Amino acid sequence: MNNAWKNIVIKDISIAVYVAPDMKKHIHKNRTYHGFVINTPDSVKDYYFDNGRVLHTEGNSLFYLPKGSSYYVNIIRQGGCYAINFDAEIEDNEFSISLKNTEKIIHNFKAACNSWINQNDYTNALCMRALYDAIYRVQKESAKEYISKKTVALLDPALKALESSFTQNSLRVSYLASLCGVSEVYFRKLFLNTFGMTPKEYIIQKRVEYAKSLLRVGEFTISEIGILCGYAEPCHFSREFSKRVGVTPSQFPHK
Repeated sequence: MNNAWKNIVIKDISIAVYVAPDMKKHIHKNRTYHGFVINTPDSVKDYYFDNGRVLHTEGNSLFYLPKGSSYYVNIIRQGGCYAINFDAEIEDNEFSISLKNTEKIIHNFKAACNSWINQNDYTNALCMRALYDAIYRVQKESAKEYISKKTVALLDPALKALESSFTQNSLRVSYLASLCGVSEVYFRKLFLNTFGMTPKEYIIQKRVEYAKSLLRVGEFTISEIGILCGYAEPCHFSREFSKRVGVTPSQFPHK
């Protein structure tokens, strides 16, 4: 998964469908749409692409099939899958992620496929929910690949606290280090080596990204957004935002 997925906007849903184990179509030429697929637990298949690459998928694999791709499906163990085809401005190679807990995502895909058959008022929303959840899961799993399991386990309490508390003005690095049971010096060093930035810069970047989303909505004043993002002083918020975005909050495109 490349960085283009970060800001993806899904334009259209082509179809949401359950592909039964006994489906006979194994050769696919020049896909008309992008596709996200999740295998049922019993399914194991290899996808041989015309470009020479091979995508191996197992039970509970979540994988992406690019628009315009051609491939042959080799069934190793018979099983079904749920697929949602969609249109979006994205360019990437095929990829697969093996997930440990797929109950929720399979539920979402199944609901989307069932709704597609009946075509009700909720069909498009259900398909969008399943797709964006799939993209989120892949992004989250891909990020973990760059961090050792031991480091992830050690930093996990701090990362969870950051996700829920980065807008709190009272949040301190010393508190995050204490959650991990290490000294503040070691925590700063480990965090920098893992993410390429200090904990403080990580917090600021999350605040700036949150501020961007609030500015786009256009329902709050700049002073209110600064407070919502954890800044007591509007000038402090404006300075940090301008330094990283290149424009002031008032110059940033918004409604």
